Amino acid sequence: MSFFKKMMAKVGIGNIEIDTQFHTESFIPGQLVEGVVVAKGGSVEQKVDKIYFQIMTEYLKPAQNDANRMHRETVVIANILLGESFVFEPGESVEIPFHFVLPHETPISIGVSPIWIRTGMDVDNAVDPSDRDPIEVLAHPHTSVIFEALEELGFHLHKAENEYYPQRNYHLPFIQNFEFVPYQNGEYRSTVDELELVFYPDENGVEVLLEFDRRARGFGGLLSDMFDTDESHHRYYFSTQELEEGAESVANQFRGIFDDLLDV
Repeated sequence: MSFFKKMMAKVGIGNIEIDTQFHTESFIPGQLVEGVVVAKGGSVEQKVDKIYFQIMTEYLKPAQNDANRMHRETVVIANILLGESFVFEPGESVEIPFHFVLPHETPISIGVSPIWIRTGMDVDNAVDPSDRDPIEVLAHPHTSVIFEALEELGFHLHKAENEYYPQRNYHLPFIQNFEFVPYQNGEYRSTVDELELVFYPDENGVEVLLEFDRRARGFGGLLSDMFDTDESHHRYYFSTQELEEGAESVANQFRGIFDDLLDV
């Protein structure tokens, strides 16, 4: 009977079961995540080499042979080791507390790309158990200030998507792109078609990659639009001190940036 149980555990029947329970319902990049992993032993004693978390999401990527056709890729944002060398007795229940900092580069839960945390175990001579928990990720307070500043300038979020965009000095193959458009009564309604932003937050502030698409104005503006010379790509860094001055102050900084770009 013992041999039969061991064979069943190898194919996942009677194996260890795990359930990850978080102390909060929503998460913020750069802040602490806490909870417990509840693990219950199976029908036989089993040794676990390690328990780990994977922060995961999806992004859009052009098909290899057709750049106009997009498909979704799954990506691991971060691997976090919880513990190593556990031995579970048959039927034993264990609660393993954990805490870790959610990576700053974790995308926000805006748009259609899901974000989840996968809990995994490496089990000797058995199917590795796992648990998948979808999570809601809120904007970091620093990023929220930028959203509020753009709202003050008359822009609203039109679209957000995780998109394939490999970069030399960035370890992830995608960016989360935010597309803003002006309200009909916004101060830039007659000069801006759309504004695209990518955020690179860290512990000291937020770097912003900005693509500025000017509205075509007259024959010269139309030519610019036709030849794609109407877009301006720039990087700006907002320090923690600047962001803590509030949305109105950040809006004024953006106003200066936009006005300079429109004068070019």
